[in-house]
Amino acid sequence: MTTNPANGGAGSIDVHAHAFTPRFTNVLKKTVTRPLAIRSIWEWDENRFLGEMDRWGVGLQVLSLPQMYEYFDWDNRSPAVEMAQVANDEYGEICAKHPQRFKMFASIPMMDTDQACKELERAKRCPGFAGISLCTHIRERALDEPEFAPFFAAANASGLAMFLHPLERPLPKEWNVYRLDHLIGLPVDTTFSLSRLALSGFLDKYPDLKIIAAHVGGAVPFLTRRIERAFREGKSEHKPSHYFRQLFYDTAGPTDEAIVACVARMFGSEQIVFGTDYPFGLGQEGKQYIEHAVEVVQDSGLSESELAKIYAGNARQILHIDRA
Repeated sequence: MTTNPANGGAGSIDVHAHAFTPRFTNVLKKTVTRPLAIRSIWEWDENRFLGEMDRWGVGLQVLSLPQMYEYFDWDNRSPAVEMAQVANDEYGEICAKHPQRFKMFASIPMMDTDQACKELERAKRCPGFAGISLCTHIRERALDEPEFAPFFAAANASGLAMFLHPLERPLPKEWNVYRLDHLIGLPVDTTFSLSRLALSGFLDKYPDLKIIAAHVGGAVPFLTRRIERAFREGKSEHKPSHYFRQLFYDTAGPTDEAIVACVARMFGSEQIVFGTDYPFGLGQEGKQYIEHAVEVVQDSGLSESELAKIYAGNARQILHIDRA
């Protein structure tokens, strides 16, 4: 399979794509003292990105920075504003040059709530702005902490799309073998974050946020019934499944076609959006994550109309993307 046959040739919309842009990478190297494991293939290369998109039938990518909050901490939060502004400006330049091929989820300096609100308003004016990208925690502080409330009130008032990407956190030392801290730890963190948002009343307070959960929501589709048992201890108006049916789940992972079908059955195909995690993930089978993502959707057994929604229709609606 070399092209995406769905969506009538108009191309799929990939909501989960990353790029380390030149000026942002320079700021990162200037600011962060520890070694940075940024591979050259992760860095922005216009011809390579467009070539891979054309190869796999991706009409449009929504670019975001992965795990931005790993690069600073609460004792050194000052670089956050510059990093976010530089990243958003560079993504905006890419979108302005290729408005039909790229959009962007803005990075937000959540370490300072006032600056976060200011950068949100500024980023809204960047070409290609389609929403915001946040991590599942802000350096071990949960998103429902009161200190972040002014920002989420502003984001909710705008009805923004919020792409939620996992961020590594300290784990028991026995996890740190075979890359299990990464391969299992990240989706576990997504599961914990979404469950906490559902149970804490966060999603009651900010009902107009359109949350896109990376990597098919971690283990949420499989643990929903178990997570329901926390409802009595929670603060939410409804059981977690009520909120999980309102979230959106991308197809990055790599995952399996049966899992895509499972999410469609549990929450509805209208809650699934195409995501690849490009340019990450040359798999052990020699497949990129983007190839996995195309195949698991196509082989999910869903109808052509459902595939069309997953590949592009749902994202167009969530992100207000007009057809070319």
